[in-house]
Amino acid sequence: MAKKGKPIKVLLAKASLDGHWRGPIVVSMALRDAGMEVVYGRQLNPAEIAETAIQEDVDVIGLNVCGRYDAIAELIRILKERHLADKLVVAGGTIPPADIKLLRGMGVAGVFPPGSPLDAIVKFIQENAGQDRKKTRADKE
Repeated sequence: MAKKGKPIKVLLAKASLDGHWRGPIVVSMALRDAGMEVVYGRQLNPAEIAETAIQEDVDVIGLNVCGRYDAIAELIRILKERHLADKLVVAGGTIPPADIKLLRGMGVAGVFPPGSPLDAIVKFIQENAGQDRKKTRADKE
């Protein structure tokens, strides 16, 4: 639980025009089965993702990457500007293994390429939502 007595709330968003939603839908079902609340943010720009995170008061922002590392960098910048750096940011999608360290360096706490076990994604979010972001990233590097 991220907030005492409340389920973890996760925003799943895409920062691209890619229309494939199978992965995020499968992940959302696993998160819901684990007792989390899931909000969808389809094809939003980084500012819209940050605004949705504020409006929905989410604990976690999950991004479907689709190669849009520029959008992730922009989102992280906006989150810092708006004093939302406490939000756990995770990413999934087609991510080359060589890019995992790059994404973590940008501020993405958890990176889940294709084939990542759903239980690993759920566990990571359960263990890290609401935690100190610097500690979360450092522990995973």
